[in-house]
Order: sequence, then structure tokens, then C-alpha cells
Amino acid sequence: MRRVLPVLATLLCVVAALGAWADRQLLDTDEFTSASVQLLQEPAVQATTAAYLADQLIDGPQVADRLREALPPKLAPVAGPLAAGAGELAERTVLRIMRSGAFQTLWEESTRRLHQQLTAVIEGDDTLLARNGIVLDLRPQLGVLAQRLGVTNAATGDKARVRILRGDKLDTARKAVDALHAMRWISAALAIILLVATVAVWPTVARGLVVAGLVLVVGALIILVVRRVAGREVVDALANGGAAADSARATWSVLTGLLAQIAGTGIVLGALCVLGGWLAGAGSWAARAREKLSPGVVGHPEIAYVVVVIAIVALLAAGLLPAASRPLAIVLYLALAGAGVWALHRQMAQEAA
Repeated sequence: MRRVLPVLATLLCVVAALGAWADRQLLDTDEFTSASVQLLQEPAVQATTAAYLADQLIDGPQVADRLREALPPKLAPVAGPLAAGAGELAERTVLRIMRSGAFQTLWEESTRRLHQQLTAVIEGDDTLLARNGIVLDLRPQLGVLAQRLGVTNAATGDKARVRILRGDKLDTARKAVDALHAMRWISAALAIILLVATVAVWPTVARGLVVAGLVLVVGALIILVVRRVAGREVVDALANGGAAADSARATWSVLTGLLAQIAGTGIVLGALCVLGGWLAGAGSWAARAREKLSPGVVGHPEIAYVVVVIAIVALLAAGLLPAASRPLAIVLYLALAGAGVWALHRQMAQEAA
């Protein structure tokens, strides 16, 4: 039983973390849109987007043919270089206007509409499966670029409409996200129950806390490994080793940043449990540590609480603790630290009596 419970608890912690990430990052429109705006700040994404919009607006071969028709026969050879120059000008223009508030607003609106399509599919709307799938519509951004360059024949039709998922891939993604969403609360509740049971089955609470802390740390490390391995597979599948690899890698990093934060929180919480369990344990080093801390903790418990709270707040303010801006994480850190001080004070008072 002592060996089975930690393994099951670890697996359920991993599933619960993936469910929390899917629920907040993939299913929350505001969170998804915020990540997309952050994504637009990545240089690789900016370069890829600029090149794509420039290609959509300025068709190099078509521009070269028009220049050859308009130029005198003697200047026909320069039509190609002039067309290439127009494309480079368009790319530089896109990169420049990307920093404007108007472009970022359009980008935010486009990604919000994209997420609404994703949410509709996950909620059971099958019409997108039969039509174009989930599409990122960049035609408004293309219109801004055309206006800035003075191009009158702005792109129409399906230009600047990026198909993200469609058909079987879209159906598979829906089922995966839907499953993670459904399992989030069940797996989280079961993980907590198993963690408590893990502490209870060990001979002492101190040793149980150490094991429970190791469960959290190992689960978090598994999440980080999965994120790295899956990211490599996703980037290879999307970019095929091409020029878009950097932008695909940046996209994966931003969209799974919340998952890394969740894993970081698990590592910190696990480390605190291990530290608390070790300090309350029967080891000689732990006993000497308690002996040195006893006068302050037992004689002035209020000071111990204040010191711990100040330390947690300082770490949060410095951003050294994961998810430092999340109210739930802050409450969890403070509650765990307070419970640790209370248990330590109780044990030291009993040993001093």
C-alpha cells in the first residue's frame, strides 16, 4: 500500500495539472487572448507573421510580370529585383506597424474569434468540422498593411485566412481537450485524497510529509518532461524543420507557459513539504536544528509566524515563487507556511516539556 499510493497520487497530480492547464489556457478566452498578445511580442513570431502577410499582399511573380509590362523593354531585367524589393518593403512595414496599438488590437480581436471557434467545437458544434475548420482570420491586418503601402487592390477571398485545425485533427483535439476538462476536478480531488492517505499510512506524519512532498516534486518534473518532449514533436510536425521552426517553438513555449508555472508551483510546494517533514523527523540533524530554533519558536511563536509571512511575501514580490500573481497560489503558500509553523511549534513545545 505504501508503494502503490505514491505512484497513483503522482499520476493523478499529473492529470490534474494537465486538466487545469487545458481549462485555463485553452478554454478560457481571456487567458488565451492574453497569451496570443504575449506571443505577438516574440521576434520569431513577428518575423513569420510579417513574411506571411507580405506574401499574401504582394505576389512576387505577379508583381514582376506587371512591372515588365509597364517598363520599357530595356528595363525589363530589373522587374524581378524591383518585385523582391516590394516584398522586403512590405515585410519591414508589417514589422513596424506590429508595434502600433491598432495592429495589436486587431490581433487580439482575431485570436479572440479564433478561440470562440475552438470553444464552439469543444462544446459540440460539428459544423466547423464539415466546413473550413478553425481559422485565424488575418484579413483586417492585411487591410492595414495595404492601406499603409497605398495598395488599392487589397487581398480578398481566402487570403490571410490561416487554417489552424480541420477534419479529423480538429475532432481529435476536441476529444483530448474535452477529456482533460472533464477529468480536471475528479483527478484533483482524488490526488488530494491519495496525498492525505499517503501521509496517513506512514508510521509518522513527518515521514509521510516527506513522501507526499516527493510525490509533488516528481509529478511536476514529469509535467516538465512531457512539455519538452511534446513540444519537440509538435514543432517538428508543424514546421518540418523549416524556417517556421522558431515561431512554432515560441508559440508552444507561450501557450504552455502556464503548464510550466503549475509544475513550478508543485516543485515549491513539494520542497516545502519535504523540508517540513525532515525538520519534524527523528534524524539527528533535524533534532539539532529543532534544538537551535526552539527558544525562538516556542518562546515567541508570534515572531515565528511574522518572519515566515514576511519571507513568503518577499519571495512573492521578487517573483521567485511560481504563480506569484495568482490569489489562490498566494493563499496556498501562506496557509502551508502557517500550518508548518504551527506543527513545528507544537512539536518543539512537547519536546521542551
